[in-house]
Amino acid sequence: MEPVPYLTQRLQGFGTTIFTAMSALAIETQSVNLGQGFPDSDGPVAVSQAAIDAIKNGHNQYPPLPGIEPLRVAVAEHRLRFRGQSFDPASEVLITAGATEALAAAMLSLTGPGDEVVTFEPYYDSYAAGIAMSGAQRRVVTLRGRDFAFDPNELEAVFTPNTKLMLLNSPHNPTGKVFSREELEIIARVCIENEVIAVTDEVYEHLVFDDAEHIPLATLPQMAERTITISSAGKIFSFTG
Repeated sequence: MEPVPYLTQRLQGFGTTIFTAMSALAIETQSVNLGQGFPDSDGPVAVSQAAIDAIKNGHNQYPPLPGIEPLRVAVAEHRLRFRGQSFDPASEVLITAGATEALAAAMLSLTGPGDEVVTFEPYYDSYAAGIAMSGAQRRVVTLRGRDFAFDPNELEAVFTPNTKLMLLNSPHNPTGKVFSREELEIIARVCIENEVIAVTDEVYEHLVFDDAEHIPLATLPQMAERTITISSAGKIFSFTG
């Protein structure tokens, strides 16, 4: 790819996102668009009505930077209800404008030049851009086979003294893989042994099928204190905008 004038060196090589390209092709060819995870129907009326009511009733100005208190409380209650974990909504919950912003904020605040971020490949394309913006280096472990499994030895080998962060996506985009407890225990062990922070992208936590079970990495022993969990109201309620 030709260098882009004025673009910072860290982001040279990043072209148009695949979602933009595929959506444009789907429109051009009048094809079914499987390239982007937006729902085919409107979300629950109760959610849209709550947003309308909030705007009409004056809740339309700057919120507190961590997010409005009732929403932070709701997030903490959700975690307790579904995962059995108790978090303080005042100090352990942060609201962002979408999960991708949360991912970018995590990369920018926790990593920098000289650091390394380990993640599994294939991956949601914003991972590479977020890591590049922080100045860190991306280290990947490839998911292989029908089960999109990883080699534990390969995972252990990719960690170095410069590894600062492990970025895990489960349920996984784009494969749909849900990491098993055994796999998560391997990931947790490697993170603990290397004193690495884990950032988990769990936006599809409620979209699991058949006998699959989503197990948050933060629920494993010694992982709650070293894991930042990212979820998405847009995905949960099918309101991606």
